[in-house]
Amino acid sequence: MLNADYRPLSYFPLSLWSWQDSIKAVFLDRVDILSEYDAVVHSPRLEMRLPSVISLRSYVPVNRRPAFTRFNVFLRDRFRCQYCGRRFATEELTFDHVIPRARGGTTSWQNVVTACTACNTAKGARTPAQCGMTLRSVPKPPDLTELQEAGRHFPPGNLHSSWRDYLHYAGMGRVRSDEAAESGALAAHTTLRAIQSEAQGRAFPSDMTEGEYWGVQLQNDDD
Repeated sequence: MLNADYRPLSYFPLSLWSWQDSIKAVFLDRVDILSEYDAVVHSPRLEMRLPSVISLRSYVPVNRRPAFTRFNVFLRDRFRCQYCGRRFATEELTFDHVIPRARGGTTSWQNVVTACTACNTAKGARTPAQCGMTLRSVPKPPDLTELQEAGRHFPPGNLHSSWRDYLHYAGMGRVRSDEAAESGALAAHTTLRAIQSEAQGRAFPSDMTEGEYWGVQLQNDDD
């Protein structure tokens, strides 16, 4: 799903809608269809090819100041532990207060970094200097452009060929166009929802909504 300027609202996670929501938006005249799958859905009086790429008819301004979330901290640091420098899957990462909260450290962009479990445990409630650890970079608030650029380096596993003209992932190789790729593309929103569900409750603060957690509100649930 693209904004009215034909750019994804988010690269990582990629802005995706389910095919049901896409069809609903088409009939409500909220989106334009830019490309379609070969797959067809039927009703008693209608046959329709499933949209593969849609764009909003009205431009949705994106917050230029990204939400301070666990996920956006990982994305800013490109999923690398800021102590050992190794890249990990999200489930193997945590966030670390450079200056521990017990010593007056704040939960902010400037004091929170991505860390693997081993480094976080080794550091404990000490400062990096106290335990002989060095940060790879100075933590700071990112802007939206920085996060989008970081997201471009992590393309999803299944990208349908019809999406290619609208995506600009760094180093993106050949896109599969076979039936398996289409099936993966249609199911991608389910994977995204599963990741979001698994991540619930691990954001900070604890009462942060799903939209705030991921930094981009894709849909209005009241509609």
